Amino acid sequence: MGFDILIIGSGVVGSALAIKTSQLGYKVAIVDSKETFPNSFRHLSVNQKSKAFFNSLNVWKKIENSAFPYEQIKVWDQEGTGFIDFNAQEANLPNLGYIIREGEIQKNLIGEFQKNNIESFWGEPLIKIDHSSGAIVCKTSKQTLQAKMIIGCDGMNSKVRELAEINFRSWSYNQTAIVTNFKTEINDNCIKQTFTSIGPLALLPIKEDESTMIWSIDDDVSYKFISMSENEFTAEVKNKFSEQIGKLEMLSKRQHFPLHHLSAKTFANNGIFLVGDSAHHIHPLAGLGLNAGIGDVECLAELIKLNGLEKMKEITSSYNRKRIPINLGLAASMEAFKRGFSQKNIWVKLFRNTAFNIANKVSPLKKKFMELATEL
Repeated sequence: MGFDILIIGSGVVGSALAIKTSQLGYKVAIVDSKETFPNSFRHLSVNQKSKAFFNSLNVWKKIENSAFPYEQIKVWDQEGTGFIDFNAQEANLPNLGYIIREGEIQKNLIGEFQKNNIESFWGEPLIKIDHSSGAIVCKTSKQTLQAKMIIGCDGMNSKVRELAEINFRSWSYNQTAIVTNFKTEINDNCIKQTFTSIGPLALLPIKEDESTMIWSIDDDVSYKFISMSENEFTAEVKNKFSEQIGKLEMLSKRQHFPLHHLSAKTFANNGIFLVGDSAHHIHPLAGLGLNAGIGDVECLAELIKLNGLEKMKEITSSYNRKRIPINLGLAASMEAFKRGFSQKNIWVKLFRNTAFNIANKVSPLKKKFMELATEL
């Protein structure tokens, strides 16, 4: 069975790319190892640029009611006086972005497949990729498919990346992320993040009286927090925030997972492309992972529109040239933040607090930070 574009992975990034490329007139299919539609319960930050992209796919209206807007981001160092505050008014925007449950985005994107003539093959793990004959042939657990372009949107443990033998760099952040939801007395339509001595802790509003929490805790102490009772853990969260957040009540079981960095050494080769987490995965402290993936989707779709699939070399070189530096720069920034706030040295602490305060007061510098958050 032949297609123009074959996308492996039906997550937000893969589904969005399928819709966008099918709207360009190409015959598109999605292959996923899952037997049923994904319905993730984790929450994602969607910035203004990503919102505009979802709007171009005609899906934003369908997810808007479940998207909670935030108008402010407050970040501070718990061990000092460093503080930075972003708000929508300074940026001349109605809000800085939205917090949305991933499953809501997935459901509405997949709901557009039939309308856009996208074929989907569920419960078919990818087994082999062969591009030796010119055309690219994919063998799944059930059938053989052929395409002019294959795109891996299958996450950090990408099978496409593995079968295409694309090398990558990866390392552990030596932290474990603990995630849960709280009923909150105060949220102020504001993302609050504090850098604690054991890792960054953030509360993101998802309803008027509910927030989702992610705490990236150093591995050497994470077990202590994982094994706490709900009341003990809630008390720790409340204690770690140095500003008033009101009452907290845990609403969901705590989930935890290790944190790793990943960067593929190339994002495209021989008609095989990597998009989103299959190409790059960064620390969640800035909540920019999905937006970086949507940036990949927009870039690749535009290159396909400009060149057509006949100019595969031009698409490949342009995609690598445009997206690798952006994502490496973002990864380097997150690594610098993570390392800077894990330092115990008194002089480093003094420097980072000073840097935070300067960034908060110097308008051009603060504007750059805000552009990163809203227009990546």
